Amino acid sequence: MSGKAPLDYQLNTSFGSKRDTLSKVLIDPILVFSLLSVLVFGLFVLFSANGQLTSMVFRQSIYIVIGLLLMFFISRLDQSVYKSFLMHLFWIGLILLIWVLLFPAEGYKTDRWVDLGFISFQPSEVLRLLLPLAAASYLTRSQRRPSVKDWCIVLSAILVSSFLIYLQPDLGTSLIVLASGCIPVFLAGFSLLAIFILIALILISSPFLWANLTPYMQQRVITLFNPESDLLGAGWNISQSKTAIGSGGFMGKGYLSGTQSQLDFIPESHSDFIFSVIGEEFGFLGIILLFLVYGIILYRVFKIAFNSSTEFSRLTVSTIGFIFLIYILINVSMTVGTLPVVGLPLPLISQGGTSILIHLVAFGFVLSMKKRETW
Repeated sequence: MSGKAPLDYQLNTSFGSKRDTLSKVLIDPILVFSLLSVLVFGLFVLFSANGQLTSMVFRQSIYIVIGLLLMFFISRLDQSVYKSFLMHLFWIGLILLIWVLLFPAEGYKTDRWVDLGFISFQPSEVLRLLLPLAAASYLTRSQRRPSVKDWCIVLSAILVSSFLIYLQPDLGTSLIVLASGCIPVFLAGFSLLAIFILIALILISSPFLWANLTPYMQQRVITLFNPESDLLGAGWNISQSKTAIGSGGFMGKGYLSGTQSQLDFIPESHSDFIFSVIGEEFGFLGIILLFLVYGIILYRVFKIAFNSSTEFSRLTVSTIGFIFLIYILINVSMTVGTLPVVGLPLPLISQGGTSILIHLVAFGFVLSMKKRETW
């Protein structure tokens, strides 16, 4: 009998070895490849959405490369290295929010930007990630259940951050930061009764809140319920977006062949309304395939959260997953006219270096917490 192992055994061993090596390098190959697929698809859509200019695609590619490097760097770290550090990063974000109000960057329409010369960014974008991660770190800093004092400190930090963003003024982002900050609070076991009381207080105070909104903010809400009231003004974006998506049909008009997008009927088609370009050029089929890849990403994230061995990793990964899901739902709902326009990019696809970096850094933490698990 030959001393050589059977061929099928050798092939299985070789394949298994390569698969194990891939898993060690990428930690979660399915999640990483899904992220790369959306990022590459996003570059193609961005090329079409911005008039087939390569300059914006090139800048986006640079941010993607930097984001991936940061993601893989963070993924190699153990959570013990950064858990307590995340808690204190909130103060940097808070300082930036105050700084942008006192010393706004020149040359921008709103007081939302910090311009360092070589790079400019919106602190509110950074807070979307820092605030929930800091809240998760603070609430799980010990083995005991969070006390009333802990809840008050975290909720105060969330409200102050949201209020400072509202003053920029940016109501949409302030509400998103408020929601993303409250996700780890809810997941950590905050009283449902207290949540219902807070919701009731918001509803009761809604007339006062409405009266204090700027006319621009009020018009966006009015346009949601009656887009036809100002088709050439506030309702233009939603009207053209819905036309583009509807005209795509099942198969779409074809890549680079959309009329609404290529003829610049859709404002901000490269950022907030890039989903309209996808619907017009790739149709219902393209949208379903994109949602399928998004679904794979979310499935892997929530699976990592479900199998996490520490409360911190469970809470943090779940929070990142829910934030990613909320961003998708809000952007798509905004594009099809079921939510007001709030200026939220489609994750990993819309133009915006800060958004790309923040999302990839978040997935770096997800992979880092998967790395320590044995499943």
